[in-house]
Amino acid sequence: MLGHLSVVGALSWNHSILSSGSRLGRVYHHDVRVAQHHVGTLHHKQAVCALKWSPDGRLLSSGCSDGLLTIWPHDPGTTAQTQPIKVIPHPTAVKALGWCPWQSAVLAVGGGMEDGCLHILDINTEQSIQSPSTNSQICSLIWLPKTKEIATGQGTPKNDVTVWACSALARSGGFFGHRGRVLHLALSPDQTQVFSAAADGTACVWNCC
Repeated sequence: MLGHLSVVGALSWNHSILSSGSRLGRVYHHDVRVAQHHVGTLHHKQAVCALKWSPDGRLLSSGCSDGLLTIWPHDPGTTAQTQPIKVIPHPTAVKALGWCPWQSAVLAVGGGMEDGCLHILDINTEQSIQSPSTNSQICSLIWLPKTKEIATGQGTPKNDVTVWACSALARSGGFFGHRGRVLHLALSPDQTQVFSAAADGTACVWNCC
């Protein structure tokens, strides 16, 4: 699917709509059912680093290199005049996003090394519920519903995957082996394995239960 004029750094599905974010700050909505797939555009001032639709498909969160976390309404046919619901500033570039599967207003946010924290936000109040320090940049994250945990993919110094227990957000485990930043995490359909892909060109599958 053509259309972007620069690197596509983020993707997120919402049923038949695939949203893609680019380094030029554009988010394109693609309806994969039709040939004229580009059905909407959202505009940011800087590079889009992360995108994630909420589980119910009602909200889209986007994170940018300027440190802005933006919450958008569901509207695949958006125009340039569409206004976000919320814009929440973050200390560094917003590199990773994930909606809580069992609490619809809770969003996990990860950013750069200068911040080094995993932020669990209540988007209704725009307040942080918990913010444990990772001592690293967070490049990716996913929720693990079966075990009520969060996995974060991190950069230097360890380039590891850290698992956090959700009740107290204490470290409950981790996966080690990558030699570059862990850029992508995905959960298997049965929620028993985590797939990780890193900047060193390696991909791994880990048992998480």
